[in-house]
Amino acid sequence: MPLGLYCRKSLSSFLDAEELFDLTKRGFAFFEEEFGLAYPFAKYDQIAVAEFNSGAMENAGCVTFNEDSFVFRSKAAEEEYNWRANTILHEMAHMWFGDLVTMRWWDDLWLNESFAEWASYTALAKATRFSNSWAAFNTERKNWAYRQDQLSSTHPVATDMSDMEAVRSNFDGISYAKGASVLRQLVVYIGEENFVAALKVYFAKHAWKSTTLNDLLVELEATSGRTLGPWVETWLKTAGVNTLRPHITLDGETYSKVTIEQSAPTMPEDSNEIRPHRLAVGLYDIQGSALVRRSSHELDVVGTETVVADLAGLKKADVLLINDLDYSYAKIRFDAHSLKALTSHIDQFGDPLTQSLAWAAAWDMIRDGELAATDFVALGLQALRGDSSLVLVARTVTTHLSTAVELYAAPSNRDDLRITLAHGLHELMSAAAPGSGEQLSFARAFANAAANSPSSLHHQQLRAMLDGSIEGLAIDTDLRWLIVGCLASVNLYSESHIEAELARDNTADGHRSATFALAARPDANSKRAVWDRIISGAEANHTNDALIAGFRRPSQRELLAPYVDEYFAILEEIWGRVTYEISSTIVNLTFPIYETTDATLAKCEKWLSDHADAAPGLRRFVAENRDALSRALIAQKCDAS
Repeated sequence: MPLGLYCRKSLSSFLDAEELFDLTKRGFAFFEEEFGLAYPFAKYDQIAVAEFNSGAMENAGCVTFNEDSFVFRSKAAEEEYNWRANTILHEMAHMWFGDLVTMRWWDDLWLNESFAEWASYTALAKATRFSNSWAAFNTERKNWAYRQDQLSSTHPVATDMSDMEAVRSNFDGISYAKGASVLRQLVVYIGEENFVAALKVYFAKHAWKSTTLNDLLVELEATSGRTLGPWVETWLKTAGVNTLRPHITLDGETYSKVTIEQSAPTMPEDSNEIRPHRLAVGLYDIQGSALVRRSSHELDVVGTETVVADLAGLKKADVLLINDLDYSYAKIRFDAHSLKALTSHIDQFGDPLTQSLAWAAAWDMIRDGELAATDFVALGLQALRGDSSLVLVARTVTTHLSTAVELYAAPSNRDDLRITLAHGLHELMSAAAPGSGEQLSFARAFANAAANSPSSLHHQQLRAMLDGSIEGLAIDTDLRWLIVGCLASVNLYSESHIEAELARDNTADGHRSATFALAARPDANSKRAVWDRIISGAEANHTNDALIAGFRRPSQRELLAPYVDEYFAILEEIWGRVTYEISSTIVNLTFPIYETTDATLAKCEKWLSDHADAAPGLRRFVAENRDALSRALIAQKCDAS
């Protein structure tokens, strides 16, 4: 079968065809075996597209990719290779889920996206070098689902799609990542062999046809012998995420009784949904410098309280982890003893998936106002030290840390935490193996943190990076542009210097990077000009993204304050004038989240109250940002206490 790779001629020298073809062949071999049917089309082309609206898009026999995540013109970190491989396999899975067998209507969007998400990570873990991909899924994708599922806009995995605006809005963390998480739970519930056998019958029976959820259920019930109606109702047709907490009674140093308490979702607000979970409880002990799994105990959690009978009489563990192995979809919490052990040993789990579960729980706790930002930053820097497996998802973890500092820290603590974060990331960068992907990840994170830090030392260290002051760190084109943009944001790189950089890299990517750097300058007149370009809606996708990223710098709150009222004033006009892709980007990414005050929240609530008849998609985006702002204010109060 012919395989094709395409990109712009100017990028052809950066196209690593050998690895891309290897991934493609591995994917086909895995899916043809897993699904029981050969690839159904005559050829397979993969095309890197400039200015593409999304990450990728499947078409029969041809996939289009956003070229930024498909062709790397500079050194990339391991997580970027992992993400690219996942995207390739996700789109390939659509050749079966979507193209060979197609959903009858958009209500079953999840039949396309959730299954492709599940299939791609399964293939990554079983058929490629990215064997720890389920850990990346938990940290990156599942956290996306948890966030989406706690917004006021949450919806069931299988939900009614009344019009195309609803369809566009629901290409979200629920249709992708929650759906895939629920499928993992289903695999455990009915058994993997039964699940795969059902898929093979489903594809054979419905090839070149359109289907509904019921068509798949028939085959799942036939192979497993289970009646899945009640499971479908609670997992696929209700919204929200449950929380699981341990309650422990001790007899000396042994467990007398361990109970898992399950609470209903906080969103939707009227939810009382309590779901069945097939999961495991892991016991971890500190052995030398490592946290080692002593045992893992599978059970069914049903109702609001479930006793973990296997643990009675066992020695108390240093860490008790609910949802060990990540079988289910739920927010998890730790008992006080386990949380204390995690604080000093979170970097010492030998298993990447376990560490990602612990990190995800900590991230959820700060977002719920149960863990102070000050403690979270200390935990995060500890989590990234040594041989920590979280460096595999360092971009996501360091983004969490930055968000904690800029949105969840009490304003009175913010500058101190900015300094702490930048200092810690510089130490991690300096300690990483020269030339490694970890060093690159920490260098990128430090550059962003240094730009937010009030410390002139960090600004000096940032400038010194351009001169190659870090052993083994190659200042290639993309990293150089990042540093230039960060220096511009603290007024250490002038317009003329940025233009000189552009002369060195007069490419499409160079123009976009220069746009970001110019927009990031801390100058009121510059911000006004950038704002006017953004709301014109006339810029190309990636230029618009660069303008917004440069305009909205968290360390420039005083320059952004005048735009709060303007934002709410232009929303409906923008939504009605420009395309969905551009308008949704503007509405989401220019929301005044860094004016994190009760006054901004009140203005947001007033807009929603006064514009009850605004387009549903617009109202949804504003409401979701309102939710994020409200959550940030709660977290700040926790950090201040």
